[in-house]
Amino acid sequence: MLEWGTLLVCGVALLVRAPDALRGHNRSVFGILLLATLCSVLSIPGPYLAIDQALGSRNLTNLILRYIVFGMVFLVGLRLTTALGDGGARRLLTGRPGWWGLAAACAAVGLTFWLMDTHGSSVGLKETADTARNAVLGPFYAAAGRSYPAFVSALLLPALLATVRAALPRLVRAGAAVTLAGGVAAILSVPASFAPDSWEPAQLLVNFAAVLGYVTGLFVFWISAKRGQLRR
Repeated sequence: MLEWGTLLVCGVALLVRAPDALRGHNRSVFGILLLATLCSVLSIPGPYLAIDQALGSRNLTNLILRYIVFGMVFLVGLRLTTALGDGGARRLLTGRPGWWGLAAACAAVGLTFWLMDTHGSSVGLKETADTARNAVLGPFYAAAGRSYPAFVSALLLPALLATVRAALPRLVRAGAAVTLAGGVAAILSVPASFAPDSWEPAQLLVNFAAVLGYVTGLFVFWISAKRGQLRR
């Protein structure tokens, strides 16, 4: 249900944003929403299984999804640091710390995926081989996939919090608040990767809250920019 709800929100935001993108206005946001929609599609069993079986039923789709998320989050970081005027966070994101963080996350995801037994297509790797190795590596793989979004979110939190507290138009502050909630959820998703199986509903809620927070926040920021309340 959460997967379909997230897809609906991403899809609606994408369609609403399309006319502006076709006119050449701030296509980066459209690209982010397009990637978010693609990620949402790949989180739904039907499309995921069809694509992964075509790739050999090794859950390569899950690995590809992780890297798409990394690219999307990088674009989100660029867009928000520009919109919020946070030059320090932008320099960290695009400088050596940011590139090392991205490289480390990519390497950690690739290594843990390679070490696991990933035979048998399964959304979220829930039905892969039930081995002791997978039981140990599974949470680390999940945490690695959430590490870069958490890193970028940590960079964005100070500017988002300052925007929420600032004497700015309500729409701008609302966008910052929703995005801030998504950033907090993204950070919490890393330790949540190690929660027991009985906490799975809460884990899913945190993960999708991060996506919805960022997508909804970007959409609200776009509306405020249309009204001349925020830089494009």
